[in-house]
Amino acid sequence: MSAITRTWIAFAAVGTGLIHVALVIGSPLALGIPLAILGVIEFGWGILAFTRDELPFARAAMVLAVAPLLAWGLLVAAASILQTPALGAVMDVVPWGIAAIFQLFVAGMLSRQARREREGKRTTAPGAGAGRYLAALMLGALAVSALTTPALAATEAGIYAQPHGEHDNSFTPQRDAPADEPPDAPFTIPGHSGH
Repeated sequence: MSAITRTWIAFAAVGTGLIHVALVIGSPLALGIPLAILGVIEFGWGILAFTRDELPFARAAMVLAVAPLLAWGLLVAAASILQTPALGAVMDVVPWGIAAIFQLFVAGMLSRQARREREGKRTTAPGAGAGRYLAALMLGALAVSALTTPALAATEAGIYAQPHGEHDNSFTPQRDAPADEPPDAPFTIPGHSGH
């Protein structure tokens, strides 16, 4: 597998991990815990893939890339069949769909590599020149960031994030309790009631 393809797979895994970790906020506990574990594993595997000449645990990574897609399909079907709007609301199509694109890319590239190895075809590609590698690295980073940013913005964490450059005194937390209360009284953050 070429270094460029390996790098793109690593970028896609990191992007998927970031999206899955961001989806934890606002998810029910039964969905949030597996998402957090999955996101950390995907992110860690992507970082590890950047550092290796061969992709680590390729078969396990292929299964890990496909399993959330199947789970997402089952959850969407369950939300439809059981008519549970709370579960359906958690399954926002933008972050889940973009994560699915990344997962399909990772699974497709890993299965292509596995097939080439089974057929005995040459699996190592000649090294790319430095300029070509850097251009491909930048293209992969831009593509993943262009897809990951709107996915993160569509999560609950992104929806309630304070826009950059708009921090002013109106965003200063205020105490709910009168001044004579102890200092450990809870804070109220403007625009974030109910969290």
